Amino acid sequence: MIFSQPHRTKIVATIGPASSSRAMIKQLIESGMAVARLNFSHGSYEDHANTIATIRQLSQELGKPVTLLQDLQGPKVRVGHLPNGGIPLEEGIEYFLVPIEEFRGEENIIPIDYPHLATEAEPDTQILLDDGLLELRVIEVNHQAVKCEVVKGGMLASRKGVNFPSLNLQLPSMTEKDEQDLQFGVEKGIDWVALSFVRQVQDIRSLKELLTKLGAATTPVIAKIEKPQAIDNIEAIVAECDGIMVARGDLGVEMSPEKVPLLQKKIIRLCNQQGIPVITATQMLQSMIDNPRPTRAEASDVANAIIDGTDAVMLSGESAVGQYPTQAVEIMARIAAQTEENLEFINLPPHERDATHAISEAINTIDKAIDLRCIAAFTTSGYTAALVASERLQVPIIAFTADIRTYYRLNLLWGVIPLLLTGAIDSVEVLSDRIEAALHQCELVQAGDKVLIIGGSPIQCEKGTNFIKIHGIKEDC
Repeated sequence: MIFSQPHRTKIVATIGPASSSRAMIKQLIESGMAVARLNFSHGSYEDHANTIATIRQLSQELGKPVTLLQDLQGPKVRVGHLPNGGIPLEEGIEYFLVPIEEFRGEENIIPIDYPHLATEAEPDTQILLDDGLLELRVIEVNHQAVKCEVVKGGMLASRKGVNFPSLNLQLPSMTEKDEQDLQFGVEKGIDWVALSFVRQVQDIRSLKELLTKLGAATTPVIAKIEKPQAIDNIEAIVAECDGIMVARGDLGVEMSPEKVPLLQKKIIRLCNQQGIPVITATQMLQSMIDNPRPTRAEASDVANAIIDGTDAVMLSGESAVGQYPTQAVEIMARIAAQTEENLEFINLPPHERDATHAISEAINTIDKAIDLRCIAAFTTSGYTAALVASERLQVPIIAFTADIRTYYRLNLLWGVIPLLLTGAIDSVEVLSDRIEAALHQCELVQAGDKVLIIGGSPIQCEKGTNFIKIHGIKEDC
């Protein structure tokens, strides 16, 4: 039964070597994965194509929509390929950072894929490697190389990330690889696309322009917040994009870690007010990469994100390369269910003042006054369902749509259960009858129940939400 999931917070699981088999993907879906994240920093097109096909097939077989999230790599600076796959960095030892093109395998040389560092760095510039686990300090700069001293040592592996907290690198919002990856994703029918290292509103607009050129203008865009510049422009970014990911890994490297918790709460609240979905990501159950149980702190981290108001919580390495992918999803689902059971939903500050937002707030008022069995939102684009989800209502939200693309996209939204409703619908009365029949078929309602139906009229036109109807369920015929 499609309504058997005990939690309404959605779970995003990254697919990787540990979870790409058909059997494992099936287990992840059955355990509670609502969104499959495809990380285009890794894997070949053949790998991703096989994963997409497998997920779509299993989604149909199991009768459960699974949203496909394409995560573009973005302009992240990385270490090049090192001898033997990695080198040990010893504290106090000096190394030279050089562009990859200049690297010939010499000792004490670290290649990076950013050719302009020698013109932008200066003495005492801090350089962090591998999500901040390793640290270098710039000693000297010349026109070819940057001489550094190891402040915090350890093993440096190939292709690890490089961060420069104090520098504003002159990087494009999208690389040539990102553009090629996006075209591939559009051709394969991805549902959402996430842009990494967003710094300003124009980054989102550039991606949307490219989607339009690719014939995918309606594909929703998620801005990943992981740069200080994004925090400076957060209100404008939230207003421009279709969703947000709080990517705490790089954000906690680029900024002081003690600032991240309150920033997370602020960003989630902004998204709730704007009526767009927000994903909380990175290291949520990190210890489960190697252990079958999370730490108490990790369990609290997941619960607190849900209390903050996140739509979804995300697994990265835990499901992509960890030893216990299924267990990680199962435990995250249990944490979500337990947290929601004891969660006292609070009223958020009002949304923007327009007709659709006003209807969203009216639904909240009706829900408190009438014993509703569920809310049935008929939506073409998914916008109406997103607004209703942002109200964090106690009753189930069933989002009906005639668009298969919207059907898959809706499953990212908190508490939303997507259902396809195809065929001719030319009036509110016909829509109400079709919705009632579908709810009976899913065994969600019985005679005498009250359902709140919302949508737009004319039916199946993208003109916003403009009607609310309290519908009494009749006997199942």
